[in-house]
Amino acid sequence: MIVTPSRSELWSTGEQVCQQFELGKIRQLEALSHQGYSNFNARLETGLGTYVLRRYTEQPEERITHELRLIDWLYTQGLPVVPPLRDSKGRARSTPNRDYPSPWVVFPFVDGEQPVPLPAIAHTMGGLAARVHQLPERPRGIQDCENLLSVRSTLTIAQSLRETGTSSARRFLHLIELLTPEVENSSLPTGLIHGDLFPDNTIFREDNLIAVLDWEEACIDHYLFDLAMAMHGFCYIDEEWCPDLARNFLAGYETGRSLEPDERESLPLFLRWTPLAMAGWHLRRHSITPDRRQAGRIHQLLQRAETIFDCEY
Repeated sequence: MIVTPSRSELWSTGEQVCQQFELGKIRQLEALSHQGYSNFNARLETGLGTYVLRRYTEQPEERITHELRLIDWLYTQGLPVVPPLRDSKGRARSTPNRDYPSPWVVFPFVDGEQPVPLPAIAHTMGGLAARVHQLPERPRGIQDCENLLSVRSTLTIAQSLRETGTSSARRFLHLIELLTPEVENSSLPTGLIHGDLFPDNTIFREDNLIAVLDWEEACIDHYLFDLAMAMHGFCYIDEEWCPDLARNFLAGYETGRSLEPDERESLPLFLRWTPLAMAGWHLRRHSITPDRRQAGRIHQLLQRAETIFDCEY
């Protein structure tokens, strides 16, 4: 759950961050209008530039270290990522408030916009996914990070929801029983995946991809998981599945990596499993702290998981 700092706490944090990273004096500091479900983000303007301050509110220390090292490594591989700033001692983290030790990390602010669903955008993102899946090596430590939406994690969530009794939980558990046997038995190619390739984790400028953000879910898993997840981000318009966008996404992907026959056959299954796994993640959080926005997202994801996808492209 996001913990939003008070105005005075945010300003105090900004001053200490500016001092640690030698960013000059604050001109403006405010929370970003769009926040995710886990981390708090603010825009910082100083005399030296514009930055994003991120407070990690849920990730354990080792997971944060993994993400920051991975971003640095991806940058050396030519991927459009935004490495964190580091201070004179090489540190990327700042912990200004000892009473609330969640770390803050500073990233350069990248100007641009969240993309709209267009064939060219879908094609570009398919190509980006293939670039990630075709990287020549795996960075150190990535093997230790499990997909937070893995079958094992999702089944653990399902077990915790069996006594919940809500209609959403019942729909989720029914789909778990239906889809899990097929997903568990899949032996498809694996490698580095982003894990959360959605429009709000990308920045475009004039239809050109400028940056891919938020690598905290990156791990080793089936490429098809990443592919299906990204298609849910870039192949829908107003909650309607768009075959033309899907065709363009897959065409872009296969400019860099060809799908194996088993992957092509299993794609409809993973297009149902990925929103189901996301729904489970949201259901667990919603069962602890009910939230209207999250309830709407759960309903949306379960509807997608109930869809039978035609992927004869």
